[in-house]
Amino acid sequence: MNCWLMMKGTVDLLVRHADGALPIEEFDIQLEDQSGNKVHFSETDRLSIMTGLMLHTSGKRFIRKQMFTEALEALTMGEEAFSLCNPKSIELVDNIPILQIDMVWCYFMLQDIAWIAVAGLRLKNAREGLERAHGKDSSRFRLLQAGRTSELALYLRLELLEGVVAYHSGQFDKSRKFLASAQEKFFQLQVPDEALSLVMSMGFGEGDAKRALRMSNQDIQSAVNFLVVEREKREQKREDDIRRRNEIMQVEQKRYGVTPLKKAVDLQRLTEVVSIG
Repeated sequence: MNCWLMMKGTVDLLVRHADGALPIEEFDIQLEDQSGNKVHFSETDRLSIMTGLMLHTSGKRFIRKQMFTEALEALTMGEEAFSLCNPKSIELVDNIPILQIDMVWCYFMLQDIAWIAVAGLRLKNAREGLERAHGKDSSRFRLLQAGRTSELALYLRLELLEGVVAYHSGQFDKSRKFLASAQEKFFQLQVPDEALSLVMSMGFGEGDAKRALRMSNQDIQSAVNFLVVEREKREQKREDDIRRRNEIMQVEQKRYGVTPLKKAVDLQRLTEVVSIG
């Protein structure tokens, strides 16, 4: 059975868990088949996936800070966490291939030629994993993403790294092929100033406008529609966060009951007292 791993609230989890606001147990991962039917998997798989996702996110933060050695350590641990999962549960998701690409990017930025052989193997596995997840020529991915091409930058990075590895392995023809394809994708990702200005004039930031135009093949209307829907989703998420926070507070309030004066226990004061010891 073909299954899709629906990472429900993954980004929310990573942010809120990092802040210590909500424990990992408060979140769920849903596995669905192509008909939308839920498929359940083990607690071990669930925890392994969440651990892998958080370590991957940590690694990407280090990459943004150009701390590539630390990033590689986090990504390696993330890969180990994913390896504990049942392969059938995650074979059609792209988190692991992307993690492998990020690892090779760290090799590249560290300029360590000793990693060339390992890098080549990781990139091969990453390409195969992306093809399983996205379909041949990304057909499955575009179907799920309503025809948008958000994966273009991902494949650009993959082909750039494949070109570098092929070059250092003496495979010059293959290297030229990969690099030419990467260059073509780079040009596709360039955003015309006029289109960018039009989208920004509708109240969207430059970064969001560029991203939406790239995902929409520079189509202004599609980009605006995408950003409007995304904004609505963010607002819904904010409301869900507030509701969830209130639910947790209510559970905590019920747990501690009331004071002798029949007033609700002040949870903030209680936390301060407990922290004092």
